Amino acid sequence: MALDTLRKGAGKTFGLILVALLVVSFAIWGIADIFTGYGRQKLIQVGDTEISPQDYQRVQQDVLRAMSQDAGRSLSLQEARTAGLDARVLERLVGGAAVDTHARHLGLSISDDALLAQVMKDPSFQDGSGNFSPLAFQSALRNIGMSEAGYLQTMREQNLRRQLLVTVGDVASSPQTLIDALNRFNEERRILKYVLVPKSAAAPVGNPTEADLKSYYDNHKQQFTQPEYRKVGLIAVTPETVKAELNITEADLKSAYESKKDTLGQPERRRVQQIALPNMEEAEKVAAKIVSGTDFVQAAKDLGLSEADIDLGTVTMKDLADPVVAEEAFKLDKDQVSKPITGKLGSVVLIRVTEITPGKIPTFEEAKAGIEKDIAKERASGAIFDMHDKVEDELASGSTLEEAAAKLKLDYQVVDQVDREGRKPDGSSMQAPALKDLLNGIFATDAGIENDPIDARDEGVVWYEVLGVTPEQLQPFDQVRADVEKGWRSEATRNQVAKFAQKLVGELSSGNKTLDDVAKELGSDVLPTSALKRDDITVNVLPAAVQQAFTLPKGGFGSAASGVDEGRIVFQVDEIVEPPAVDERALKQLKARIALLFSEDIIAEYFSELEQTYGVQINRQALAKLVGGGEEP
Repeated sequence: MALDTLRKGAGKTFGLILVALLVVSFAIWGIADIFTGYGRQKLIQVGDTEISPQDYQRVQQDVLRAMSQDAGRSLSLQEARTAGLDARVLERLVGGAAVDTHARHLGLSISDDALLAQVMKDPSFQDGSGNFSPLAFQSALRNIGMSEAGYLQTMREQNLRRQLLVTVGDVASSPQTLIDALNRFNEERRILKYVLVPKSAAAPVGNPTEADLKSYYDNHKQQFTQPEYRKVGLIAVTPETVKAELNITEADLKSAYESKKDTLGQPERRRVQQIALPNMEEAEKVAAKIVSGTDFVQAAKDLGLSEADIDLGTVTMKDLADPVVAEEAFKLDKDQVSKPITGKLGSVVLIRVTEITPGKIPTFEEAKAGIEKDIAKERASGAIFDMHDKVEDELASGSTLEEAAAKLKLDYQVVDQVDREGRKPDGSSMQAPALKDLLNGIFATDAGIENDPIDARDEGVVWYEVLGVTPEQLQPFDQVRADVEKGWRSEATRNQVAKFAQKLVGELSSGNKTLDDVAKELGSDVLPTSALKRDDITVNVLPAAVQQAFTLPKGGFGSAASGVDEGRIVFQVDEIVEPPAVDERALKQLKARIALLFSEDIIAEYFSELEQTYGVQINRQALAKLVGGGEEP
């Protein structure tokens, strides 16, 4: 149920709530001109609404554009499918068709007058005077490739869907009991005190028998399974590849160096303290006090300010918001206090610099390589584009990737084995532009398949082919016996320490010992934590310990792994900090969040009921052929 997500989501801003609602909404509402009966072949039917292959392809392009926009670049069809394109298209088509069918059965409709009024109010279709422009309307339709009738039909469907979903998802106000429970869950804190229990405190585990090792091996097979590896051939056309064609001269490099040398190195940094005063008169009084011998920090404390209040941190000149204050701060000597400064925004301040870290500007020779690389990136796009076309022409003419590389004098790289994470069997990593996207593509295809190149943006373009696949396989016991024994010892040690710690918890809970007694026996100290929420962690106190602490009463004892070697902690809930009352702004956000999640649950049930009522029929064979997989999805 969506309400489960409240535990982590109740503190988010109302803006995020609106965005989440829009995401849910557009998944159903934002379908453009898809149920208007193009073609006669039926691909999907929901009730009496039919969806054709043409409808599917139009929505597929719509979803692909949206996914590309989210990714910040143009995704290939293959990349998008790896990221779930086909499932998204199917969900939108079926969900939209179900709502449309229900609307027709309820006799709902939108009048032409209402549609036209909505179109005429759309700012996208208005001229500079704010009046509806038929020319702007027709131009917009041409840009999105839709007819006027198709656009109006889309608007009609969107309005109907919006009306239905808003009505179905409308919920009553959130009950106060639920709000109080959620506030307690999210805001209650617990303070613990604990003792570290090292692995040396428990009895040693001894030596394993052969049966122990084989049992561990059988129960942890994934740990000893070699991942799937793929052999890959690559061509990478990068700025470095086309560098010879870019004609970068020494004069170009020197000119670029002179224009940007101030930004190349490390700027001077200063630790700055600042006392803000209400006016010049007060500032002069404090300045006189400092001149007479009062320390800068003490002068601030006399005004009710702490040392943290006046510390601006270690900053560069650009980090200081007021340019007048920044200029004065970077003129001062170390430990010198300024005269009262009236900033650009009218504030009056006194400042002191307590530390100065000089800046460093690299020499031309030191910066040369980096400057050349930057210029190559700036100039390389045209040359990379030309090489892209040449490679594609070679592949279109029937050349293999390796043959194309040879003809165009490009480097054809072969990686014998690489896993999904980019690792080779020896532990080293594969090196290539846009590596994450490239690996996704490599493991989404198969040997012998021609793939779309990867657009690595300013790093260039990468073509790839899978030359072979080594399936995931379990390594024989005899080959990994040493690793098995190492794993067995770690697990056995953890178990021994856990038993020892649990024995201590029993003694503490019965009152036979105190935490101070345990600390003394272990030669350790009783350590406190800050006030922790349910999802907080701190040094030695990991999520398992915090979650356990929230199941215990005040004074209760528990034990959990410490994350240090194989050790644990034994802890006590020292104090329970009650949550503060929800302020008005947070209360409004929380109520809106609860309402949203209730709505999501209701709408999900609504869709499920519609699909059961009207039925969903999918021509699996036609769909598999359409998506190019040759198999049912």
